[in-house]
Amino acid sequence: MEGLTIKTRPCGSFELSHDGQTWRVVHEVSFRPTPWVLVAVDDKSGPMRVGVFDSFGTIDEALAKMVDVASGGKECRFRVVLPCGASFLRPGRIPAEEVMFTLGWVHTKRLTGYMHLSLPVHFSPREARDAFRRRVRIPNSRVGDVQCLGRSDSESVWLADIHLDRDGFMRISEFQIEAAAAFAGIEGMLGSYDYAMRHPIRRSSEADVIAFPIDRVRQRPAA
Repeated sequence: MEGLTIKTRPCGSFELSHDGQTWRVVHEVSFRPTPWVLVAVDDKSGPMRVGVFDSFGTIDEALAKMVDVASGGKECRFRVVLPCGASFLRPGRIPAEEVMFTLGWVHTKRLTGYMHLSLPVHFSPREARDAFRRRVRIPNSRVGDVQCLGRSDSESVWLADIHLDRDGFMRISEFQIEAAAAFAGIEGMLGSYDYAMRHPIRRSSEADVIAFPIDRVRQRPAA
């Protein structure tokens, strides 16, 4: 049996519709160490889950089970279509996570932006952290590492990692644009961003590590 197609949804789930029934494989952190959960969806009353079949440790295991349920246990190859239209066949020797990364997609769990502030010269690390927290009001965000870049006679300059939870698929080539939109509204962001993958994959180079000069930090106006 061939011809079943699984669609990848930007929110981070996979969907298969067959013979009037829809199934999804969704990521649920609470199901660790098997976070990929197969659920049935009631199309008639909207995207409502009507039952959990099982949970799995990898995307491939979960997708194989979803196809097994949809096909009534018939062995078949199936195609996974990404939001951009690119696709790949399963089963395969290379894990789905790696194939998707090669095709330019990554499943993220967190975005990180870098924020700076000019504060009174006497501020301690705790006071600086509180100052960052007062300025970061995006839902699902938090202040990470905070460090002092230097002090003058009149002020101290601080840098903080701002983390934003983001569970879903993202096109790597559009990452900086999407991250900038996610952090929009926070003054003092440096405009350089990074992401944490839900499934760590060895990156091919160090080009993803974004460095920014301290001179640039000092030249930005205080928030």
